[in-house]
Amino acid sequence: MAIRRALAAIGLLLATVTTVHAGEVRVVPINDHLIAFYDGRPEEKGVDLSKATWADHGANFVGVATFAVLDGAEALVYDTYPSIEQAQQVRAWLEKRGVKHFIVVNSHWHLDHVGGNALYADSTVIATEKARAQLIRHKAQIEDGTLQGPPAISPLKVPEVGITEPTMVSVGRYTVKLRPVNIHSADGLVAWLPQDRLLLAGDTLEDTLTFIAEPESLAEQYRNLGAMKEWAPVGILPNHGDPAIIAKGGYHTDLIDMTRNYIRSMAEHAHDKDLANQPIERFIPAELKAGTVSLWWAYREAHHENLQKLASYYKDRPLPAFAP
Repeated sequence: MAIRRALAAIGLLLATVTTVHAGEVRVVPINDHLIAFYDGRPEEKGVDLSKATWADHGANFVGVATFAVLDGAEALVYDTYPSIEQAQQVRAWLEKRGVKHFIVVNSHWHLDHVGGNALYADSTVIATEKARAQLIRHKAQIEDGTLQGPPAISPLKVPEVGITEPTMVSVGRYTVKLRPVNIHSADGLVAWLPQDRLLLAGDTLEDTLTFIAEPESLAEQYRNLGAMKEWAPVGILPNHGDPAIIAKGGYHTDLIDMTRNYIRSMAEHAHDKDLANQPIERFIPAELKAGTVSLWWAYREAHHENLQKLASYYKDRPLPAFAP
């Protein structure tokens, strides 16, 4: 009863934290023990950008999914959405299914993945040690809304457990292998379901394209993506993707190839004088034509930010060398 009162208090405290597109979370069963929860990805014509926040630009506009592996009274929740309101819908659905014991995994430290952590005050939260360190370092700014602007995430629950090596977690009869990766950000943590050969990919892969958060390590990320492909997943479930593809069991490994091609081509053109004006179609034309990914409007802004980051970082630096 005390736990329920505490969770209710958190809900009241954060009731004023709003984003443009945080509506009714869609429940998307992948199989009998893996559920996707999807929100966002609104059509461009219905969006008022003047009211948008970091949660909208980085998650809700491109679409955001979280996932749960469940068996009986146990569930592993992979990421907790940008907001407590979205996370509450996930927890409520799982509790109605009989879940009483939760383990939470944060794919990395970026705010749209940890916004609902506080809802799991009664549960253990796991991340990489690097992600945990980043959240501790930035906790005060995250809670007062000054890191990326409002909405603040307050209170922020920092993961209690930080891992540095692959770690096995049991959820009833099922096993989840948590694998630290340096893709998208150095603190990444993907979840591998060996019995299904499914990959919960976090932000390591996206449709339409990846947000280049750390341009200094693109060559390493490129190699790590190649290693990820060797795991041979039969389905890839990113946090930001097309809900129709997620509902069909996820993407194929050509999404990995596309991401490698995109970051390599972007880096190799970072010294181009007209870099700032080069569109998405310049970098992944074959993948767009083949339907590996689709061109979602909100990713044009992400691509523009990627161009700016690359131009700034490599302005006075040599371009990276890419090995297979």
